[in-house]
Amino acid sequence: MEFNNSALGGKYLEFCQLRNNALSTGEMNLSGIGWFYPINLLPLGIFIKEKQDISVVPPTNPDVLNYYNIITKGEQKHSPGRSYIPIVQIPPNYHQKEKMLEPLYSFENGHVGGHTAFSYFIGELVDNVYQHSRFSTAYIMAQKYARFTEVGIIDNGISIPGAFENAGFKFDDTKALSEAINGLSTKPDTERGFGLRTSLKLLTGGLKGECLIVSREGGLIATEKEKTLYKMDNNYAFNGTLICVNVPYTHSEVKIYDYIE
Repeated sequence: MEFNNSALGGKYLEFCQLRNNALSTGEMNLSGIGWFYPINLLPLGIFIKEKQDISVVPPTNPDVLNYYNIITKGEQKHSPGRSYIPIVQIPPNYHQKEKMLEPLYSFENGHVGGHTAFSYFIGELVDNVYQHSRFSTAYIMAQKYARFTEVGIIDNGISIPGAFENAGFKFDDTKALSEAINGLSTKPDTERGFGLRTSLKLLTGGLKGECLIVSREGGLIATEKEKTLYKMDNNYAFNGTLICVNVPYTHSEVKIYDYIE
């Protein structure tokens, strides 16, 4: 699969183009944006927050501008009936994780494989951030659409390749990501590795979803049919780790024990 043939991949490349243009010109021009999705708005919002010296030209479309302001600057509490969860910081203290995730656990309302499967999957992704990334900042956001829910998670940690380097493995970034999704561990007392193997199995096999991961120069797009790895050059690499998942709606309950190990 070509990276830009994936809906998630194409939107990620749009973010990269905006980021690269802003770094070269000092201006983030969002005037022509037709709409935002978690895959491009989450990293974009964090980039703008961290690069205070870059000026921002807001979206021309008033609906797009309103959505941008709500997600990036609006209140951080989700209320029942909303179709979104704005960009929320993942607390550094692991024991505060569940309170932060409560709105997201109830967000899908049984439409993406059932509450148990969705909650387990999201919880595993966030656990991986705590266990392996050594982040100082991490964020999550979500949006419901007519036929699917999209969730993005981002952290500024050491990256998946960096974790393997710290454990003594000498892999290039793509190989490191490949080993992570196949279950190679960076810890001597576990075989779960990053937990990505089980999480992706549940997502793609059970929930029939799609996942994009970019961690340094390693990229992955995983679907029910295939997992494709990519080497991202400097223009499209990501310092830290970005994970975005797209989960279609189904009213059938997914039995998580058919997929977890």
